Amino acid sequence: MHSLLKINDVIQTTTRKRRVLKSEAFLIISACFLIIPAVSFGQQTAIYADPSYQYKQAQELYQQGLYAEAQPMFRQTIHEIGYFQETNRQLVLQNAQYYFNMCALQLDQPDAVDLSKKYIREVDNNPRKQLTAYYLAKYYFRHNQLEEAIPYYEQAGFNNLSNNDIAEAKFELGYCYFNMKEFNKAQPLFSAIKDVHNQYYIPANYYYGFIAYYNKNYPDALQSFQRVVNEPKYNLIVPYYIAEIYYYQDKPDKVISYAQPYLASGNLYYNNDLKHLVGQTYFEQKEYSKALPYLEEYEAGAGTLTKEDVYELAYCYYQENNLSKAIAGFKQLSGTEDSLGQNSMYLLGDCYLRTGQKAEARNAFAFCARSNYNPKQQEISRFNYGKLSYELGYQDAALNTLKQFTTEYPNSGYSTEAQELLAHLFMNTNDYKNALDAISSVPKTSPDAQRAYQRITFGRAVQLINDGDLNQAGDLLNKSLQYPVDPQMQQLAYFWKGEIALRQGNPDEAVVSTNQYLAFGGNTPAALGEANVQTAHYNLGYSYLKRKEYENALQQFQLAQHVFGANGMQIANDATLRTADCYYMLKNYTDAQSLYNKAIASGQPGSDYALYQKGIIAGVTGNAGQKLSLLQQLSSQYPRSSYNSEADYQIAITYMTNEQYNQAIPYLQKVINNPDDPNAPKALLKLGLADFNLNNQQGAISSYQKVVTQYPNSSQANDALQSLRTLYVNSGQPDAYLNFLKSTGHTVTISAEDSITYAAGESSFGNNQYASAITQLNNYLSKFPSGQFVLPAHFYLAESYFNQKDYANALTHYAFVLSQSTSLYSERSASQASWISFYQNKNYQQALGYFTQLKQLSTSKENTLTALRGILRCNYELSQWSQISASAQNLLQTPGISTDDQIVGYFYLARAQQQQNEYDSAIVNYKTVAQMTKSELGAESRFFISQCYFAQNDLSNASNAAYDVIKNTPSYDYWVASAYIMLGNIFWKQNDYFNAKATLQSIVDNCKIPELVTQASDTLAKVKADERAHSKIRNANEQNQ
Repeated sequence: MHSLLKINDVIQTTTRKRRVLKSEAFLIISACFLIIPAVSFGQQTAIYADPSYQYKQAQELYQQGLYAEAQPMFRQTIHEIGYFQETNRQLVLQNAQYYFNMCALQLDQPDAVDLSKKYIREVDNNPRKQLTAYYLAKYYFRHNQLEEAIPYYEQAGFNNLSNNDIAEAKFELGYCYFNMKEFNKAQPLFSAIKDVHNQYYIPANYYYGFIAYYNKNYPDALQSFQRVVNEPKYNLIVPYYIAEIYYYQDKPDKVISYAQPYLASGNLYYNNDLKHLVGQTYFEQKEYSKALPYLEEYEAGAGTLTKEDVYELAYCYYQENNLSKAIAGFKQLSGTEDSLGQNSMYLLGDCYLRTGQKAEARNAFAFCARSNYNPKQQEISRFNYGKLSYELGYQDAALNTLKQFTTEYPNSGYSTEAQELLAHLFMNTNDYKNALDAISSVPKTSPDAQRAYQRITFGRAVQLINDGDLNQAGDLLNKSLQYPVDPQMQQLAYFWKGEIALRQGNPDEAVVSTNQYLAFGGNTPAALGEANVQTAHYNLGYSYLKRKEYENALQQFQLAQHVFGANGMQIANDATLRTADCYYMLKNYTDAQSLYNKAIASGQPGSDYALYQKGIIAGVTGNAGQKLSLLQQLSSQYPRSSYNSEADYQIAITYMTNEQYNQAIPYLQKVINNPDDPNAPKALLKLGLADFNLNNQQGAISSYQKVVTQYPNSSQANDALQSLRTLYVNSGQPDAYLNFLKSTGHTVTISAEDSITYAAGESSFGNNQYASAITQLNNYLSKFPSGQFVLPAHFYLAESYFNQKDYANALTHYAFVLSQSTSLYSERSASQASWISFYQNKNYQQALGYFTQLKQLSTSKENTLTALRGILRCNYELSQWSQISASAQNLLQTPGISTDDQIVGYFYLARAQQQQNEYDSAIVNYKTVAQMTKSELGAESRFFISQCYFAQNDLSNASNAAYDVIKNTPSYDYWVASAYIMLGNIFWKQNDYFNAKATLQSIVDNCKIPELVTQASDTLAKVKADERAHSKIRNANEQNQ
């Protein structure tokens, strides 16, 4: 409601006093007339002694307005009322009380109100009660206590008032009602006096005009406003309302002609509002160029705006082709969820398209497409969103949107173009996961559809291979081969089928599929990344090696030495060693030695193995001296080689073969010094034999006893017992042997039963009868809890449970094996226990312990890498960031690791660096991962690059990295959605509320991952709140006020 001038500004207090005196004079004369007979009987000189003299003097003073002088005389009259004649005493008393109260009201005395209210309650004189109520109402009115005045004006009525007082009372009561917003009560009062030319003519018309305006009675409002428009008190206010009435009467020309002279003067109280009215009038007449300056000036001068104000100004800019300003206006309406908001977003999309801002146009059409106030705009916006997604490279969004569009709008004028875009998408998308879902319902009748299906199933299969889901990948490769439209892709599918078979331990299938790959393309097989001819020959070599077809393996490893691709040299180096191994297995020691020499000379990873093998060949070919020299050279050249223990043991065996027992002993001791070395029990047994041959019987007994006590469950323990028996018996000490047997828990009489019971379980296990093996081995352990085969029994029980997928029981028995001394079963048990703890139980602390054991026990490169990977992943799951850095470095520094291991190492190293706020280093390592793979780790790395840049407030690079996730790894929904949320945060930080809201809303609407929907929704609410806090647009509540 506009501010209104107060009634006190219009009517002077002195005027009120004169009107009071005139009305009271009439009443006093009437009262005097009534008491004249009572005093006419006295003498003229007695008037001064008569009690009524003071009363008469008080009346005269009251009529003169001398209320302070009159009031004490009226009080005296009341006190001396007994002196008056009985016939008029009561009338005098009522008059004196009445005037006394009136004086109190006029003098604003504290007790005036209470006295007047008491008088009204107690006096039985209706006219006087009404007059008292009237003056009490005026008292309240004078003190601006308008609500309190109303009931007394109503009680007073108008019957006892003069015409002037009636006009004044109606105006004042009407004003009270007006201020209480009781316009229906105020209107008839103002109406009754607005046509009478007195002091209330102008203000009555002013307020009547407002009430008529409020009630949309525009003719009456206009008449009253025109009566007062030239009055100085109203001429700065009323012209605006007259112009607005012309607007409501649909008289646009009248609005403009009437308003413009006033705008030219620039003095109106509502000058800015009048500019708005003129601008809006021109706008509705579609005269946008004329409307524009008025709306611009209004917007500049207004504190806040309505959404309609913003729209109209933006639309004028749009019509005048001032698109940058139109964009700035329409963007502010992105949170308006009504037809105005939808239309604004539609026009905003058009503005962005016309200025080449496709990404922003896509967001605008996304807003528009969510509303259905205008179905045609919604249809076009949905199509444009899909098309722009395609043009901008958001293939997943384009695929989903256009597929849904063709389903919901089959008869649309854009349907044909949408179908054409879909065909291109299927051929070019990298979001194979969603594309596969989409294309599954599309008929495969046309060559293009078959080609797209072949490509999508193949692409998704490769992604699943990278993610380790080999079973599903194999199924998809078979589906890809159902439509062999593209020969190269068909050939590559055979390659990956062979790769999967090899990884799953199926060398027969690997041989078939890999040979299909090599044979399919003649001399030029298709190549794509790891899928190339070199890798194919390499895989075939390993497949034949596992089948013990060494001639075939040899041929393939020879072919695999021809370098192809990024990892070609690494493959060629390993293929050289495997070629040498094949020659070795075929007993072609000359060629094997030649290749081992080549590996040693190159210093490539595995050169320590080559030197070891070269020493073994020397021994096999009868050159013991050279064998010794080469194996001794291994420990000096490669002090950290995992083959040093084997070399020491082989050196000892060579010396013992030549009966050089003294020379053998130091090397046996080196092996024995590491009790966890798998060769330790064998070395101890050989040490006993060496001492025996050196006639050191006590030394031999000591070594054999150590084998039995330290490695009781090893196969060497039985051999040691036999040797001890011979030594003790031959020396005449059978009792000593029996005592030793007892001390180690052995009893001869039970041994046979022990062996037979165990053998039954072992036999079942060997025949893959795992359920039977579990029963028999548990029976053995129950009967012989300390039997000589306890360790292998626990191990085979663990393996049987594992094969039955009873991982809990399997882990129990693997744990038992690992709690004993190192044995032949320890390494396998650590490997299996770590797998169960990590993948099945997700007990990462426990898994870390087992992986650590595996690393210590490992005798193969494969298990060493498995342990290093496991330690790294456990530390990551446990958020042990400092340990992660060390673990990652250990993996990365391991010679000859695969590309996958490098990816894992760099990724976890980067994660640790990010957590420790080492953002620059983390970004470098994440980029390394992103360049090496498009698997989920690649998507995750790209996202974390964005996160690191965001933490550094490098919003440009953070944005680029987020878009990199979306465009280059679209199949990984979690990281794509996370990247969109990151973009929303970036836009928010840039105060780009429009794009922030559009981006976050897209996740809320389309994402199927609850935690990310919640995250996006929470962030969106904060963005909207922040926008409202900084917006000039009034909210709905403010607009309705």
